[in-house]
Amino acid sequence: MRPAVKMTGTEDVDRGCAPPGSVHDSGSASQAERACVLCGKNMYFAKEFQTHVCLNKEHGVLTYYAMDDCYFTSRKEVGLRFAKEGRKFHIIEPEVLQMIGVES
Repeated sequence: MRPAVKMTGTEDVDRGCAPPGSVHDSGSASQAERACVLCGKNMYFAKEFQTHVCLNKEHGVLTYYAMDDCYFTSRKEVGLRFAKEGRKFHIIEPEVLQMIGVES
């Protein structure tokens, strides 16, 4: 496992979808790097939830749970796109994300 990377300012912009200080861990198949289906950047693997997460502000929070091949989004327009594409998804209310300190 690689050590966490401390990022500040403009470094965050080009670092993919990972939150500052996160670690990309590709130790097993479920944790392998995954590109965001919306922006193409590498998603951050949230080990405690076993999900891949993209925090790109252009499309809002997007989470992928591989065990169910399911997405979680905070934006209704993303949900509409996924419905048209036939992807399984759930809408998370932005207020729920705000309670845990994440902007959608």
